[in-house]
Amino acid sequence: MPNDFDVPSNWYESFFTAPVNRFWEAMVPADATAADLGYAVRHLGAAPPARILDVPCGAGRHALGLAALGYRMTGVDLSEDAVARAAAAAREAHLPASFLNADMREFPVEQPFDGALCFGNSLGYFGRDGMRAFFARLATAVRPGGRLLLDSCTCAESIFPLQEEREIAFEGGTYSARLAYDPMSSVLKTDAVLRLGGETHKLLYAHHIVTSAALVDSLREAGFATLALYGDTEDGPYKPGSPRLLLVATRE
Repeated sequence: MPNDFDVPSNWYESFFTAPVNRFWEAMVPADATAADLGYAVRHLGAAPPARILDVPCGAGRHALGLAALGYRMTGVDLSEDAVARAAAAAREAHLPASFLNADMREFPVEQPFDGALCFGNSLGYFGRDGMRAFFARLATAVRPGGRLLLDSCTCAESIFPLQEEREIAFEGGTYSARLAYDPMSSVLKTDAVLRLGGETHKLLYAHHIVTSAALVDSLREAGFATLALYGDTEDGPYKPGSPRLLLVATRE
């Protein structure tokens, strides 16, 4: 496919607006969230009321669910819309969860957390340096012995062979996209159109593609030992063609 469109390197700074957030949330059924939460509880290695970090947290899909189970949650996200809605939901339900609008590579840490999760395919937002900065911040945020759970749908083993065009219909709208992979930079670029609520939104975004082994190596450099690589929330093994990578690591 021709590499004929450009995506700003900082696309994520303004991408997650209210319409985009509503779209992503509409695409995830309740049973998928329940499966994620069951997986997280099983692998966090800490029982409520442990302090858990969710970064980036979006509108709190996982943080609110874990807070409802008794975990003391802190969510961090760059999207003001997402953070505002997550905080409002926590207040309304009287849940032990707080939310902070900050960059996932530079968020403040007052005291170490008992564990952390990064769900929702956010690892590929930055290049190698940005990912290392994120892992270094996580190493500061998680206490020694604490668990880190990572989720990615953009590891090389998952995306190749590449599906170059996608179209999804959902309640209230449609999403269509064309994808182009740049082998010189290992960047997967997406040019998409979101139709939602009678409005049309042009979306440009990108993910830096790495192998699962590269993630394991980068985590080791930051002070995390990888314990397992799963391909689904039922603890199936990660392998070529698995739609997502679910990685469990511990802070050394």
